[in-house]
Amino acid sequence: MKTVLSFLFLILGLATAGCVKVPEAHFTISHYDSRTAVNDDCGCDGPAPAEAVPVTVGRPAPGLDPHGFTLVNWNTYKGRKNGWDRDLTRLILPSDIVLLQEGNLTPRLQELLREHDFNLDLAAAFTWDDAETGVLTASRIKPDFLCSFREREPISSVPKTVLITRYPLAGTDTSLLVANVHMINFTIDLAAYRRQLAQTEDILARHQGPVILSGDLNTWNSKRMAAVADLAAKLNLRPVGFADDQRSNFLGQPVDHIYYRGLVPLSSITARVASSDHNPMQVTFMLAGEDK
Repeated sequence: MKTVLSFLFLILGLATAGCVKVPEAHFTISHYDSRTAVNDDCGCDGPAPAEAVPVTVGRPAPGLDPHGFTLVNWNTYKGRKNGWDRDLTRLILPSDIVLLQEGNLTPRLQELLREHDFNLDLAAAFTWDDAETGVLTASRIKPDFLCSFREREPISSVPKTVLITRYPLAGTDTSLLVANVHMINFTIDLAAYRRQLAQTEDILARHQGPVILSGDLNTWNSKRMAAVADLAAKLNLRPVGFADDQRSNFLGQPVDHIYYRGLVPLSSITARVASSDHNPMQVTFMLAGEDK
């Protein structure tokens, strides 16, 4: 079975590599107030989030509502299937933060987010159909901290990216740190997967306030799931549960997850869609203790 899976991943990895163009240097793209900023030096080796210099493009962010804000997570399959924009519109209408994996920054996606007053940040992994593609975080308020990194797939050399952003919580002296993660997929062992997790853990561990870790974690076997569970335990993160769990599965395991700390989930839903090979997750949180 292991040999069959290894061969399958090799074929899939090589097929994917032939369809994309990977930039030599990692970079992020941000769209604030119709302006675009490209950051070529977007590693996470600088100061801790609490000490970082805030993002200063555009107007100051007022902050998320600590009594309730909604986050949606979805791997959009690069927008390759019909109806993705209709489904995304439905998902973002009630949402404050939108986390996409395989977000393909086409003019249509930019138009849709701008139309609904979202700022966006993209950690570019590769170019697909002449559009930058990677993890994309959109939010109704701008982040005041951003960093990103990438890890290349060992077989295909196509990167997976992580984007970490921070948002003030209105009326409080704390901020929410959000990690939008697309984990390594096509591997024989866990070396690259663990490196990507370790980099993510290093940044999240520096933040003392509430945290959300969300994305396509590619937890399609017990060893991967155990590695993620170990990181969650170290950071005191809890998984969001779903009463009607429609999350996408591979080899019988869910691959998309949302973990949280310092927050209370008020509602959580998943829904089946035909416009991607992943089903979206949507959660409403409040800051822990706000009910008191």
